[in-house]
Formats: sequence, C-alpha cells, structure tokens
Amino acid sequence: MNKLKLTILFLFISLAASAQRLAVESLKLRPNDLSARNVKNQRHDLNGKPCALLKVMVLDDITKCSSGNIGDIVTEGPVKLIYITSATPSIELSFQYHYPLTINFADYGYKHLEGNSTYELNLVDAMQMMMGNGVQKIESTTETKVEAKTEPKPEVKTEPDTEVKTEPSSTPNVSHRNSIYTPAEDIFEHSVEAEKAKDYDKAFKLCKKAAVAGNPRAQYNLAYYYEKGRGCKADVKKAFEWYEKAIVSGYGPAAFTLGYYYEEGNGITVKDAASAYKYYKIGADLGDRNAMSALADCYLNGKGTAYDIDKGLAIRKALAEDETDGFQAYLIGSYYCYTADVDYYFINRKFPDKSLLDPVEGIKWFRKSAQQNNPDAMNYIGKLYKDGKGVAMNKQEAVKWFRKAADLGNGNAMWNLGRCYEEGEGVEKSIDQAVYWYKKGADKDINCKDALKRLGY
Repeated sequence: MNKLKLTILFLFISLAASAQRLAVESLKLRPNDLSARNVKNQRHDLNGKPCALLKVMVLDDITKCSSGNIGDIVTEGPVKLIYITSATPSIELSFQYHYPLTINFADYGYKHLEGNSTYELNLVDAMQMMMGNGVQKIESTTETKVEAKTEPKPEVKTEPDTEVKTEPSSTPNVSHRNSIYTPAEDIFEHSVEAEKAKDYDKAFKLCKKAAVAGNPRAQYNLAYYYEKGRGCKADVKKAFEWYEKAIVSGYGPAAFTLGYYYEEGNGITVKDAASAYKYYKIGADLGDRNAMSALADCYLNGKGTAYDIDKGLAIRKALAEDETDGFQAYLIGSYYCYTADVDYYFINRKFPDKSLLDPVEGIKWFRKSAQQNNPDAMNYIGKLYKDGKGVAMNKQEAVKWFRKAADLGNGNAMWNLGRCYEEGEGVEKSIDQAVYWYKKGADKDINCKDALKRLGY
C-alpha cells in the first residue's frame, strides 16, 4: 500500500511539474556573509582561484548545475550551496520537480560572480510569482501610476527613481478614501510631482508634512523614504512606524507591505509567518487585493495559520469575480485539476482520505479564465481535452485550444501544438509544422529545445 501511495505521489508530482516553472525572485551579493571564505569549506577552480558561493533558496532538489560549478551541490534543507568559478557568466540548474532554469548573472547586475564572495539566489514557483509577484500597473484616483508588486515574493517597492506610491483604485471600501479634497492631499500631490522631478529632498519634506496631517498615502510613501533613505537618512524604525500609521489610517497596501516583509524578512522585520498572516489579514479586511491573494496563499499552504482549503479557495473565488486577466480563475482551475492532492501531501505529509482533485470543476474555472484571454488557462483546457480529463477526449478540440494559447505567446502551448503535429494527434501529421512550433517556442519552453535536438535541428 505504501508503495502504491508513493507511486501515486510521483504521478501527481509529474503532472504538476509538467506545468511548473521556477523564476528568479532575486540574486544578491551578501557582503557580510563570509561562508565563501571559510577555510574548511572553501573551494578553488582548476587554476587555484577561489570560487564564489551561490546559496540557492528553493523548495525543490537541484539535480544538476550545467556549468561553472566545482564539486558536489550541498543541500541544507531549502538552501542549496553551489560553488561557482569566477568569470562564469551564467548557469543552468536542473530540478527534480520543475523545468530547468538558466540564470544569466548579468541580468541581475553581475557580469560574473566574484571569487570568495557569497551570493543568495531566491527561486520561487513562477505560477505563484505571476499570481502575486508580477508587476501590475494600477490607476490611482489622481491618475498617477504605481508599480505595485503582488505577493508572494519580489520586493514590494522597486528602486527606479520614477516610483511613486499612490492609492489603488482597485481597493474597495477603504476608510481613508475621502470625498472632499483636503489640503493634505494637495500637499501630497506636490510631493509626487517633486518625486517625478527627482527632487527627493523636496519630495520628502512635502510628503512628511502631508503624512503628519494624516494623509494615508503620504504616510505610506514617507515610510518608504525612511526605509530607503530617499531625501532623508535611512531609519528602519521610523519606516516601520509610518507603515503602521498608514495601516491605522486604513491604507490596505501598507498592511500588505508589512505582511510581505514579515514573510520574507528584509531588515525592517524578521521572518515571521504568523505576523505575515496577521498583516495580510488586516490588508484583506481593508480590501487590498494583493493582501487578499497573499492571505489565500497562507490558508492554502498553512503559512502562519491553520491549513484551510475552504477559506483559501473562497478568497480566490471572490477575487476571480471581478478580475480582468483571469489569473485567479486559472489558479483555481490548476488547483482542482492538478495540484490539490500534491499540495495536501507536502503540507500534511500524507494523502487526503479522499482525492481533492475535481477536473470537472477545474475546467469550469479554466474556461472562465480563458474568456479573459488567459493563455495558460487555454493551454490547460487543451491538455484536458487531449487527456479526456473533466471532458470527453477530443484531440481536435485540444489542438484548437493549444493554437489559441500559442497565438497568445504561450511557450508550453507551442510545445503541445508541435507535439500534436509531430505525432499526428488531432491534426494531420507534419514534421515541418512541428518544427515550426518548436522553433517558435524554443526561447520560451525547454521542451521545445529538447524536441528540436531530438529531431536534429
């Protein structure tokens, strides 16, 4: 029975992994971490030069580092230690349950990794990153735009000088929204203009004046100024205090920010899942969509609170009702069709008494997502038709959905469509058409690259 369960587990994992990718959350030099200089563990390249130490934070096993590494990969729970030769410009990592991932160091500000230095590479599930981690431009009530990043894990505020935090119009029923334009709001808008002009001293002074007068958006921005030392001396204690004041004023994004900081631990706060959950809950109660999505993730993964499928899905379904990109609906569909049992296993270390998978319900949510032109959902509808899960098997219909997703740039759909042409499933067999789609998806999907190699291209 245990062997059977283990077999089922790997089948579930393989299904989930077929669509799972990792993305780089951050790659940072850790100058105060002297692990790479530790005489006992230090490694050198073939020329005797010291290696750099890359600490990879990832919830999966790394099975291979394609190039530039010296010696075996050391696993310490979620931390994997890889020693990289200096002057190595990039590496490709292979994982047990995710697609391979290529990391070009130059993309993150490093031409190569310096010997005797320690770097931290944070990897997260790409689906989760899209769920809450991608950059989303939101219109504010003053027509200024803010680059707000949703959970789970990239930095909430980015470094570009044009960044301005404003009140998202997508946050409903928030108590700080006033119908009368107050002098404090006028002062805050002038601080925004100064920020745009890169006059940070003036922006800070005006923002502080508006914050003291009680403007919640100014309080939020002032916290950021103190956090980064923009127009003032950096002071994380004051930053935290002003984030708290913005929360008291009813500003949901401030609660989301502190929740994110507690989830990650960033210098303002320590890592504390329970505190992260608390702030996400506050932000969700204030109507902040990012906080609501993060809260759903807490329930569905048992982070900082009890594992609760019903609460997590209820939040996702509420968010899906008025979204415009179909992403929450896509996540719900993925849960019902592929990941529910595996997620349960990794949280509880046992299978559920009864499978949580429900492809019939899942495809309903995929269709809802596809109606909003979500290519990932379209691709999965194609897979369900191809495999006869949740619907009657119909390979011609599968090809139709793969093509829709591929036309919208989905790399995995390009591979699925190429495979249909190569094998003559749901369409007339054509190696030329298969190669066409594999080439089109080669920069997007590792399977397309592998297929081209297999076919001699």
